[in-house]
Amino acid sequence: MNAARPQSPDPVDAVIRSAQYLAGIVSYDGLWPQLARLVCRFFGADLAAFAARDAAGAVSFIHWEPADARLAAALPVATAVFESGFLASETLALPAPHAAVLLPLGRERQRTGYVMLAAHRGETPLARERLDLYLALAGLIESTLDRIASQHRFVSMADNVPELLFQLAADAAGGWRFAYASGGAGAALGLAPAALVADAGLLFDGLDEAERRALTAALGAWAGGERLRRALRWRAADGGWRHLLINAMAVTGEEGGPAWDGALQDISEQVRLQEESRRNLERLNKSMEDAIQAVAATIEQRDPYTAGHQRRVAELATRLATALALPEDTIHGIRLTASIHDIGKIHVPAELLSYPGKLPEVEFALIQQHPRVGYEILRNVDFPWPVAEMVYQHHEHLDGSGYPRGLAGEQILLGARIITVADVVEAIALHRPYRAGLGIEAALAEIEAHSGTHYDPAVVDACVRLFRAEGFGFA
Repeated sequence: MNAARPQSPDPVDAVIRSAQYLAGIVSYDGLWPQLARLVCRFFGADLAAFAARDAAGAVSFIHWEPADARLAAALPVATAVFESGFLASETLALPAPHAAVLLPLGRERQRTGYVMLAAHRGETPLARERLDLYLALAGLIESTLDRIASQHRFVSMADNVPELLFQLAADAAGGWRFAYASGGAGAALGLAPAALVADAGLLFDGLDEAERRALTAALGAWAGGERLRRALRWRAADGGWRHLLINAMAVTGEEGGPAWDGALQDISEQVRLQEESRRNLERLNKSMEDAIQAVAATIEQRDPYTAGHQRRVAELATRLATALALPEDTIHGIRLTASIHDIGKIHVPAELLSYPGKLPEVEFALIQQHPRVGYEILRNVDFPWPVAEMVYQHHEHLDGSGYPRGLAGEQILLGARIITVADVVEAIALHRPYRAGLGIEAALAEIEAHSGTHYDPAVVDACVRLFRAEGFGFA
């Protein structure tokens, strides 16, 4: 502090040099000594100090220059500035007389966080021009404190979340490099951020060839504002596989070239739980289907003349649904429904099911209730398909002439329309208690004759083609 300082600094020069100096301060490390030196060097102060207030409200000076300064006389004034939020200009004994100004420094635009003291030897009060200069400096310091706090908060959050926050920037060779990688690299990849910044191949080389090409192509299709979301399977250094999710947005990098800001997350546990849930669901569905097949077998044991009827209807309905190019999951639901479509007959007396002739009207009306009974049995079972409703509808006709509700057209589910055709064809073609089987041509003639009235034309066409062109037959 022995070097001579200018007593009347050029205001514009002092502010410009201060702004340049402050722009180079990026952390709290050595912050207050740097600010004190700035006040003395660029503004000609003989003494500079900074005060803070602790959680209990006590005010103390946290740094001052020169080191042998005595600041007891300044402490009450600093406390008053904390309380008022306004600057104070006084002559203080530090211990020699100094003309001093104490200015509040706001923290992130909130109440006073610090107080800056700048003092010049002598008892002559500081001129208004010099006070204005210090006010300008206080504004610059406040902006610097805000910037450092924001950066510190971002880095702290980035390094303490389990996701890798990153910026990938295009390199001169046409590849990609990590311009930034957060501390989440450890949780996501088991790697240090500096290692990724030094070698982006640590990520890309862990992908299989197809995924590496796909990711590189997606990154290369950069367009400002576009989003990239992709699941990856990545081999870690220990040889184990990790499931990753990359979520990024195309931006312009610091050097003006293409870049991606985003996050990379290890979703291996999520994938494991999803796979476990899928297996549990498969086991549950298998158990449910086994139970359904047991019920179907029980029904058919009560009616020996139609043993295997539901199985054959399910076989034909499955082939029809496949011919209509329905999704695999939908076909599965139709097959399952067809295999129990007559479950409502469990409430029909066995002697009626095997009655060797035409049933009287009352008894036939009882049998006609089996779709409704089947619906009542199944409606509270949580199937992933509308099984109960398809069972309810499998005797409905497109023109509304069916039973039990007289539904028409699109009121009837496609799955039910398929099961209806399969049911009719099997029933006519094969033996029944009240007559011998009429054969497949009679069955096809029936559905062709009523195509568009009773039966869905697309389903009828598929069924005719299946038997006549593809040679399908009941096992």
